[in-house]
Amino acid sequence: MESIKTSIAKLGASFNARMAEFQGQIEKANPESPTVSSVATQFSVFRAFILKAIETLQQQVEFLSQQVDCMEMRSRCKILLFHGVADADKEDSSARILDLLNLTCLTCLHLKTDLIAVKIARSHRMGRPLSNKTRCILVGFRDFSDRNAIWAAKTALKGTGGVIISEFLTKSRHNVFMMARERFGVRNCYTRKGSVYVLVKDGDRRCVTSRADLDKIQVTQSPKAGPAVGVDGAVGLAVDQPIQPFPVAVTTRC
Repeated sequence: MESIKTSIAKLGASFNARMAEFQGQIEKANPESPTVSSVATQFSVFRAFILKAIETLQQQVEFLSQQVDCMEMRSRCKILLFHGVADADKEDSSARILDLLNLTCLTCLHLKTDLIAVKIARSHRMGRPLSNKTRCILVGFRDFSDRNAIWAAKTALKGTGGVIISEFLTKSRHNVFMMARERFGVRNCYTRKGSVYVLVKDGDRRCVTSRADLDKIQVTQSPKAGPAVGVDGAVGLAVDQPIQPFPVAVTTRC
C-alpha cells in the first residue's frame, strides 16, 4: 500500500508540473484569439477533472490501506511481545515465558488464570541475534482469554528485572503511537486491543489511527498525568528510558 501511495503522489506531482508548464504556454499566447480562449477553457476543465480523479484515488487507497491494517491487527489479536527476557543459546522460548508467568502469578492478585494451563500456540525471538541487544519474544496464545488475562496483569512484572509486555502493533499503528507519545507525552498515551489512545483534558481519551487523527486533537490545557507506560502501553518501563525501535515485522496468523 505504501508503494501505491508513493506512486500516486509522484503521478500527481508530475501532472501538476506538466499542467503548470502548459498553462504558462497558454498565457504567453494571444489571449484575444478565439482558438486560444477555447483551449484555455477546455484546459481548465480537464485539469480540474484530473485533479479530482487523483484526489478520489488517493482517498480510496487510504481507505483500503486502513482496512488492510485492521485485518492485519485482527490477525495479531492473540499475540503479545515480551521485552527484556535475556537471550539464551538453544532456548525453549515457550517454556521460558511460562516460567516467567507462573513466577509472576504467585505475587499477582489480579491474575485469576491458572497459568500452568495457559497454552502457547507459537513463540520465537524477533529479528537477528545481536550481542548488544536483547531481542523481544513474540508469543501467540491459543485462547484470547489467556492473552487478555496476561495483558491485564502486566503490572505484576515490575519486579522481574525490567521485563515488560507490549501489544504487537502493525507498523503504521506503531508509528502513530510513537508520534502521539512525542506530541502529547509518554504518560498520556497507551494502547489497548491494538488501538492507540491519547489522554486529553479532563480525563477524556481519544482513539487515533492516523496522523490526521492526531492533528485533530486540540489540547487547550495540559492533560492529566496517567500511569507511567512503556513500549506500546506496557507498564513497568521508566518513562525517561529511550524508546526501543519497532521490531522487524513478520507474518503472523492466529
